[in-house]
Amino acid sequence: MKNKNISKFISSLIYIIMGLALILKPGLVEDAFCYILAASAILFGVVKLISYLVTRVETRIAEDTNGFAVGISLILLGLFVLMKSTMFVLLVPFVLGFMITFKGIEGIQNVLNLKKFGFGYQKGVMIVSLVITIFGIIVMVNPFSTMKILLVMLGVGLVVSGVFDLIADIAFSRKLKSGSEKKADTL
Repeated sequence: MKNKNISKFISSLIYIIMGLALILKPGLVEDAFCYILAASAILFGVVKLISYLVTRVETRIAEDTNGFAVGISLILLGLFVLMKSTMFVLLVPFVLGFMITFKGIEGIQNVLNLKKFGFGYQKGVMIVSLVITIFGIIVMVNPFSTMKILLVMLGVGLVVSGVFDLIADIAFSRKLKSGSEKKADTL
């Protein structure tokens, strides 16, 4: 039971530390993410290449393996992320913004289609779809600040979660301790 409490305490502290890092140094977290992603891609690419090289040609042909292509592609991706980390970080909110914009436009299309089929004009859905579309466009046009805001909000969420988990764990432990003391007193 004590190990479980220590584990919960440590995980709460990790949440708080990660959250503070995201709030105070979002750029550092972006860089670390890029380095970890790049290193993982390169490492996995090297493993795929080695696997390809140690596999017999007959097996490669029979199993239609593409270890060489995947290996080289992953190594190139890793190098690209290392060399162009700023551009890669920009791609994440751009892609998310594009997806949000698409969903907003799709909502507008659905409202227009429903109106053409005689289901009336869905004013509320149209307004929400327009807001979603505008939000998606803002995210695509301004990815630098969007990513920073996203990381800071994620950091705030981690800190709040970690603090509340810590408080809950301490309160729960005290309740258990006082409950077991009361039980011992009654015996």
